[in-house]
Order: sequence, then structure tokens, then C-alpha cells
Amino acid sequence: MSHKINCSWEGQMKFKAIDESGHEVFMDIGPPFGGNNEGFLPMPMLLVGLGGCMGVDVKIILDKMRVKVESMNIEVIGETNDGSQKTYEEIKLRFYFKGDNLNIDKLEKAIKLSEERYCNVSAILSKSAKIVHEILIL
Repeated sequence: MSHKINCSWEGQMKFKAIDESGHEVFMDIGPPFGGNNEGFLPMPMLLVGLGGCMGVDVKIILDKMRVKVESMNIEVIGETNDGSQKTYEEIKLRFYFKGDNLNIDKLEKAIKLSEERYCNVSAILSKSAKIVHEILIL
């Protein structure tokens, strides 16, 4: 399997990325660097991929466990190093769940399975960054 993305320059420092299904996302940088801040910075796009990948996995796993959640929100925070070529040193995921009688052990198991076994984005990013998570039940 392969994935193909086309990134086209939209002027100044703005780029539009389109996948094979026609989904679009914009990337840009801030005015101090010649952009207009009209899209995601490229580095945070990695965090978007991680949040989406783990979110889908966790939802599928919880459904199979018959754990019913009313809502799930994932906050993804990437801490970069101070080098000239910035990389994420640590990525923290905060999972916010809402629902009746949620079992913390099942939530933890679903997140661990996603992070360590199913999420391809996590597998890639964990090669260079420490990935940690916490669970908050609302």
C-alpha cells in the first residue's frame, strides 16, 4: 500500500496538500517568516496524524470491548528540542472521555494497544520521540 499527497504552492509560503481522495489541508507559516498564518505549520501536522490515528484505533477497540463513550477528545502536545533542526522529544496525548461508568482499565488497554500495536503514526514517531498519555474522565 502506498499513499500519495500532492502539495501545491498557493503563494507566499502557503501550500495546499491534497490526498488521492480529494481531501485538502493547508499549511503556512507566520508573518515573521513570510507567510500569512493561513494553515497548519508542517510540524504540528505530524501531531494531527498521531491524534487521528490513535483516536480511530481507540474508538474501534472500545467498540469491540463494548465500552460506550459519549465523547472522546484528544489533546496532543509536542515538545521540541532546541537544535537547529527541531524534532519532537516528547509527545503527550491527553484523552478526555465522557460516558457512564467508564472502566479506566479498558480505556488504558485500548490506548496502549493503539500506541504499541496498531497506530502506524505512533510507530514512526516513537522512533525519535517519547510518547506518553494520560486519561481524564469528565
